[in-house]
Amino acid sequence: MLDLFRRRKSGLKFTLWIVIFALSGGMVLLFVDVPTGVGVTLGNREVAVVAGSRITVAEYRRAFGRLYESYRQNYRMDSLDPAILKQLGLPQQALDGLINQYAVDHEASRLGIEVSPKEVAEYIATNPAFQEAGSFIGAERYKQILQANNFSISEYERNIRMDILGQKLRSVLTDGIIPTVEETHQEFVVRNQEIKLRYVAIDPGELAPEQVAEEELQAYFEEHGDEYQVEEMRSVRVVEVSVKADELELREEDIRIRMTTLNESDQVRASHILISTASREDAEAREAASEILSQLREGADFAELATEHSDDPGSGTQGGDLGFFERGQMVPEFERTAFSLEPGEISDLVKSQFGYHIIKVTEAPKIDRRKVAEEQLREEGAKTQALNLATKMIYQVKERTSLEDIAQQHGLEMKETAFFSLGDVVPGLQVRSDFNQQVFTLSAGQVLERPYENGNTYLVAELLATQPAQAMPLEEARGLVTDDFKSARGEEIARERAFALAASARQEKSLTQAARAQRMKTTSTDFFKQWVSIDETLGSAQAVHERAFRMEPGEVSPAILVSDRYVVFELAEKSSIDEQAFEQDKKQLREALTGKQRMEFYQAWLKNLVRRLYEEEQIQVNQEVVDAASS
Repeated sequence: MLDLFRRRKSGLKFTLWIVIFALSGGMVLLFVDVPTGVGVTLGNREVAVVAGSRITVAEYRRAFGRLYESYRQNYRMDSLDPAILKQLGLPQQALDGLINQYAVDHEASRLGIEVSPKEVAEYIATNPAFQEAGSFIGAERYKQILQANNFSISEYERNIRMDILGQKLRSVLTDGIIPTVEETHQEFVVRNQEIKLRYVAIDPGELAPEQVAEEELQAYFEEHGDEYQVEEMRSVRVVEVSVKADELELREEDIRIRMTTLNESDQVRASHILISTASREDAEAREAASEILSQLREGADFAELATEHSDDPGSGTQGGDLGFFERGQMVPEFERTAFSLEPGEISDLVKSQFGYHIIKVTEAPKIDRRKVAEEQLREEGAKTQALNLATKMIYQVKERTSLEDIAQQHGLEMKETAFFSLGDVVPGLQVRSDFNQQVFTLSAGQVLERPYENGNTYLVAELLATQPAQAMPLEEARGLVTDDFKSARGEEIARERAFALAASARQEKSLTQAARAQRMKTTSTDFFKQWVSIDETLGSAQAVHERAFRMEPGEVSPAILVSDRYVVFELAEKSSIDEQAFEQDKKQLREALTGKQRMEFYQAWLKNLVRRLYEEEQIQVNQEVVDAASS
């Protein structure tokens, strides 16, 4: 896409601004839909509805694409696995952002806050993305930049209107929030004051006993025996039901009907020349495209003319080559023509929303429609017959016929698994975790209510035996019990010593003296500010920060657990506050604190608004569509 603007230098910086301002890297080709695993199959379905307003798949995919691209670049990965995306929460982040935006739009409208077309126009005209030498670049170039980044004018300006509306609403809600002088001074203290600590850290692991007496171990096990359990285990009988597809007989009528649903080509390779209507009048674009088509009819080289004239930067530098694409990836007008041409054939002019195309198909591999139809029918038929047979077998078992006898009748093998727990991999079977969940709902002798689909086969599963959860004998659990006892004893000793040290230090008003008396090591920190790392041992422990900065020099803390260690600390020194510096920084600091308080208030308000709309059932999410659009 940037190639287009290498030929129009001044436009390049505007495109980059748009990328930063609107897309954050989510650029797409001019007319080829970016595949995300769903193509166009989602149609016009919405991912969510907020107070009657639809959030479309296209909007969601654009928002998700921006997040995806940001994470991909930050992690420097060519692609991100869908499982990783879900762990990072990208699908939900994208959805939440759009829901928030639409919720704000709804609430602003409800309160009578409006945005006029003039305000939108002024906002756009003064945006650096659309300015050159301090002036607006003009309607045609504005339209060209948006279309080059796959935005329609109406969609982009609707987003701008919603942004302005949100800003107005935020002003209404937060303009009255102004921090007091006292709050500003406290913010200055938090940012600038430094303290030093003296502390003792007591590690339970260092105090754990090396040896454990048998009577102590026995007593600990008797007290905590219910913690050492063997999980409930189950085993099942399983018959795998499948039908050989190549043995199925097909009706000629069915084959012919299926053939009529198949296209001769599933994909084609094509080149095109695009004469865009973004930067010129329609008549002018059509005339230019017609001239190029005439040259092609007279034998001119397609690739040369595409390189010279095409307004699609994604393919123009490749001689117009788009590579292979399947049905559903192009806009309808383009697709219909491309799939109707024979290899080497050049189309007439094809008009789309992007301008005029001249299309040349270079490869169109044909499929054997009869062969494909037969393969599809055999696969579908085999799976249907397997499902019917598996269902019949389940009913027979329920009627008191043994699963083993039924399997023998149909020439099928029956397997018996070893015992497995709810979270185990089932021995000898490649099944999902939901198989375990279904098995653990059965009573002895019961079969699963429905055949379990496992790829192209179905499983009929019967509960064979149950091994109830039971307590481990000490000998079997000895290793675990010994480790747990040592850990618990070390924790107990450390806690007792820490509490005793804190009490002694407070009584003597000196942590150093109390630690020396108990032969403990005292550590002194350097000066540090609030919410920064203290040292390698304490890190940025929140409990230490929250208490230490409220203490006075010489004051001793109670025992606090920090990263599996008990810590007792004493405030050694606190820096003074430079009141003169505060007076100099007060205005700027108050402005920053104002923004912070307003943002915190607005975020809390927005969270409550969205929660209320959910409770009132004014937000409905189509999770199936969300999952498909982000896969």
